[in-house]
Amino acid sequence: MLRRALLTTIFATGFCGAAAAEEDLSLETVEVTGFTPLTLDAVTGSVSVLTEDDLAVRAAPNLADALRAVPGVAVSRSGGVGGLTQLRMRGAEANHTLVLFDGFEVSDPVTGEVDFGLLTALPAARVEVLRGEASSIHGSDAIGGVVDILPSSASGWIGLAEAGNRDTLNGRLGWNGEQFGAVLSGFRTDGVDVSGQGGEADSSDALSGLLRGQAEIAPGWMLGGLALVRRSTSQFDTDLDFDGRLDDADRETEADQSLLGVSLNGAIAGIDQSLRASYGEVSRDNTSETGLLDSSTGKRTRVSWIPSVSRGAHGFAGLAEYEREEYERADVQYGGQTDASEEFETLGLAGEYRFTTDQVSLSASVRHDDNDGRFDDATTWRLGGAYQVAGAPVRLRASAGKGVKNPTFTELFGFFPGSFVGNRDLKPETSVSWEAGFDLQAGPAVLAASYFSAELEDEIYTAFNPDFTSTARNRTGRSERSGIELAGRWPVSDALTVSGQLTLTDSSNDTGVDEIRVPSETASVALLWQPDGNGWQAGLALDYVGEQDDFDFGTFPETRVTLDSYVLVSGRFEYPLTERISLTLRGENLLDEEAVDVFGYAAPGAAGYVGLKLR
Repeated sequence: MLRRALLTTIFATGFCGAAAAEEDLSLETVEVTGFTPLTLDAVTGSVSVLTEDDLAVRAAPNLADALRAVPGVAVSRSGGVGGLTQLRMRGAEANHTLVLFDGFEVSDPVTGEVDFGLLTALPAARVEVLRGEASSIHGSDAIGGVVDILPSSASGWIGLAEAGNRDTLNGRLGWNGEQFGAVLSGFRTDGVDVSGQGGEADSSDALSGLLRGQAEIAPGWMLGGLALVRRSTSQFDTDLDFDGRLDDADRETEADQSLLGVSLNGAIAGIDQSLRASYGEVSRDNTSETGLLDSSTGKRTRVSWIPSVSRGAHGFAGLAEYEREEYERADVQYGGQTDASEEFETLGLAGEYRFTTDQVSLSASVRHDDNDGRFDDATTWRLGGAYQVAGAPVRLRASAGKGVKNPTFTELFGFFPGSFVGNRDLKPETSVSWEAGFDLQAGPAVLAASYFSAELEDEIYTAFNPDFTSTARNRTGRSERSGIELAGRWPVSDALTVSGQLTLTDSSNDTGVDEIRVPSETASVALLWQPDGNGWQAGLALDYVGEQDDFDFGTFPETRVTLDSYVLVSGRFEYPLTERISLTLRGENLLDEEAVDVFGYAAPGAAGYVGLKLR
């Protein structure tokens, strides 16, 4: 069996993974774990870091494909690149993962999640992933975990031009200096016929511009900021005759996204001060061959103040944060029946304590969110501890926490005549989880293992009514999630590094039925070969996704189906032509697997690309 053979291979290579926190427990810092940066040897939870080398193995235009290398992560893509792409962590729902860009939230206020299909060609050089409850640090949405996408800070020019199958073009050009950086990136592809009916291909494209800067405005005070502007279009197929099956339709979504962020850091009377403000907006227009169908806009404004102080082994930090989310929807298709305008306001207050020595790391955080009467106020928390065993290359760690996810605008107010009706009486979802694990250093190789368990209350789900309409409701019982994550890294030689991960997940609702689109097994193996310092590089990655359930809505009532497992094989080769220019060759899905994550959607097959890279 291919599945068993792959899992055995991963086991034999030491469950190697692209997780820097699980690599050497060095003094490198991460920012996703708390109010202030934390060194990796003091982390008490499960944190993974994808470095620029890790991302280069797959070199995928869509970041979701690179995140397959992270334990606990499952990717659900509806069709080809640019189609709706969701990320599920530790068996939780897609809107239970909070996504940041350089520390600022980019989740869509309308849906409460990030469609990674819209993030194609986003400039990323590093990704930090925190798994498990993190609402005590980041507020609502952080039940499954947090993903922070970081752009490159390396000085000099950045450049890439690539072309390949399905008339795909991918490129970026930028420059980074000590105080200022700018990069323009883009992607387009003819795609595939998502319906699988032999119709026209559904194309997608994306264009983004990023500006970043920082300056010392006074002794010890740094002012920083970024501006990210994106536009993307994605063609898709839909069910025109309401038989539960996709038809070859001429539909398109055009999305505009902007993110503005400002930070000010300094110290007053020995207390570090961090002031942050951001504004994000996501607008979508859905069109057909007859013109505009509907449009929606979500806006988020956030202002936070974080004071912090360290005294020896002790660290203290606080947070005061104001957030305002706005939602507007208008339609042409139904004569304005779905029009809506709503807003949420939240005030959050939080505190964090850390104790760190050479052998012991402890952390505790608590947060209270005042939801201005829209929902019940929420108090969330997280506790963690780690112990470096004396005289042994083993570090034990454990953590527990409570997270919260407020209902989304769509769940509350969404309205599609004859189809979906929102539910204004929804309660927030809450989750309590714990995990325990260890990090083992065996010579140059490392191994990390974690077991996690979580209980989700008031899970929001889509209920189907006898009149063929649907609505959002809270489940009455508790949904269960648990699993095992194994990860590590093995530098076989100065030139070759092997990495990978293995995750076993059990996720069920309050009736004991498996959650849909959560594979019971995922795994990956990656090999990175860099024989010298002259720019030669080759990478090979195998990403395995086990069987998962979904619904077939082409029957009445809908029936549960099982999607087949698959293995995605990708490869990349880079050869230096000159001191500044390299030739790149890249292949996706080299085994031409039918990689279906959502029932009824066709998936692209094998593809190859050739390009030039500015070194």
